[in-house]
Amino acid sequence: MPDPTLFNLISRWVAGTAGLLIVLVVWAGFEIRDEAVESPPPRPVRLSATTQEQGNGIEYVEGYEAGLRRAAVENRPILVIFRAAWCHWCAEFAHGPLVDRRLVGLSREFICVMVDADRHATDCRRFGVKEFPTVIMLTTEGDECRRWTGCPSADELVSAMTETLPTARVAAAVEDDAATTR
Repeated sequence: MPDPTLFNLISRWVAGTAGLLIVLVVWAGFEIRDEAVESPPPRPVRLSATTQEQGNGIEYVEGYEAGLRRAAVENRPILVIFRAAWCHWCAEFAHGPLVDRRLVGLSREFICVMVDADRHATDCRRFGVKEFPTVIMLTTEGDECRRWTGCPSADELVSAMTETLPTARVAAAVEDDAATTR
């Protein structure tokens, strides 16, 4: 049978060490910092390598503020896609609905904005985005028209984009798309 005093001594030492370790972890390890991240200047971005190689994908402006400025100058509505590099569903969305030819054709009539959740966290907070991907359609002034959380289908997006644009612009976008696929 083990010596009870040795057992008590060891159990006190383990309890004391565990308590000290917990205090150190709580004191040093649970500090949450909301640090600003420096972003590179806005540049056009293509979402998938496949569409970039073909030269017919959606062209994105990186960052909401840059997209809003461009939409005001060009008088076009805004399609904002909030994504995260680590999100599986964002990758599925990029290689699924976002490569639909109809959607790509209509996207030329919008300012398409890509918001990376890790680099542009303030934009995510501004729009209350907590799930990815999230797609928001905005007017030229930045007022929200539609919102999807998750992966909307190409049909849903094309329908909403068509409703947002004036009829003449939709016809021109469809004709341009038909000409590029010939």
